[in-house]
Amino acid sequence: MRRILVSAYACEPLKGSEQGVGWNWVLQMAKNNYIHIITRANNRNIIEANLPKEISKNITFHYYDTNNFIKGLKNKAKGLYSYYFFWQLGIIPLIMKLKAKEKFDYSMHLTMGSIWMPTFLPFFKIPFIWGPVGGGEGIPKAFLASLPIKQRVVQTLRYFLKYLNFLNPLFLYTCFKAYSIITRTNNTLAFIPRIFRHKSKVFLETSMEDEIFRIQKNINFSKEIQLITTGRLVPFKNVITIIKALTFIPKRYKIKLTIIGSGNENERICNEIVKAKISNKINFIEETTREDVLSILSESDIYLFPSLREGGSWALMEAMVIGLPVICLNWSGMEIITNEQSAIRLPVSNPDQMPKDMADAICKLIDNPKLMERMGKAGRERIKNVFNWDAKGAFMENLFNDLDNTKKLES
Repeated sequence: MRRILVSAYACEPLKGSEQGVGWNWVLQMAKNNYIHIITRANNRNIIEANLPKEISKNITFHYYDTNNFIKGLKNKAKGLYSYYFFWQLGIIPLIMKLKAKEKFDYSMHLTMGSIWMPTFLPFFKIPFIWGPVGGGEGIPKAFLASLPIKQRVVQTLRYFLKYLNFLNPLFLYTCFKAYSIITRTNNTLAFIPRIFRHKSKVFLETSMEDEIFRIQKNINFSKEIQLITTGRLVPFKNVITIIKALTFIPKRYKIKLTIIGSGNENERICNEIVKAKISNKINFIEETTREDVLSILSESDIYLFPSLREGGSWALMEAMVIGLPVICLNWSGMEIITNEQSAIRLPVSNPDQMPKDMADAICKLIDNPKLMERMGKAGRERIKNVFNWDAKGAFMENLFNDLDNTKKLES
């Protein structure tokens, strides 16, 4: 069996997001390999309490955390990134110690993967796998002018850096040393220099747990169509487009929109609602539990997701698991998570055209209840068959086999 060293800052059972990715990917890889995983010390108790016995002999956890002063950075604005950098530096002696004891076949940088954030694993003489990584999921250029000034500057800089990544020695060295690069989306793949793309694969790391499939959309006999959107209310989530879209829907359509989320875009969204004079059509829920969100989704009819950039979106996947037809952009993570059978995928146009396109899509679904039903079922099946943790394990095992063969040819 192969011996694999994994750096997974985020790794925690019973969680979604990055923590769930770290936990479930290493469990999958441990079915056929010996895994040594470096992760945060504060998760030790919950990890050891939930480690499945059938694969526990194949996993060894190594825990590390910085001193309390560095830990304090996490509580400051944007401090997580500084703290994460020091955490990466801090695990270097541990990597050296493990490398001296074990003969590793591969090393892998698993969670918190971004082409803009460092990993020092490539500096060790272990065949290195980078990813899944993101960071290239930029906002469509046509929408930059619609953002608040700060976000406009940040997103413009992201595009600018795409053309300067050849000047970043750490990024180039990581690409050069990697035996394989896994990018979350085609947008991030575009940031990888062409000379390295032959060893790059696009594969989204996100999946849904089996337990969530116990919940399914209820049949809604109400004449009022329940629209819903969920997630953080920040500029790139583009909820403003939904509000504008409602103004283009003829009055004969009886609709209600539920917005679940909070964030710094809240005030701007509320102002747009007042301006459009549609407050009576909006139900705003700022804070609630995941169970409540899933329950509200099951009582809804159409899921709206106009986000301008995503990697893997748990919110979108949850709606598809419930069985809701989706309206989203044909862009970044959305074009990977959905397909033509499960969603109406709007073309990336501009801030003036997109609300009209969304309104047309909403009316099309309302006028075709059977289409709504078919899309909902297709989305549920897509998540169940494509975005499950077993599929991640199969992907990695195939990748390891391919790399094994490459190493044999090179030796």
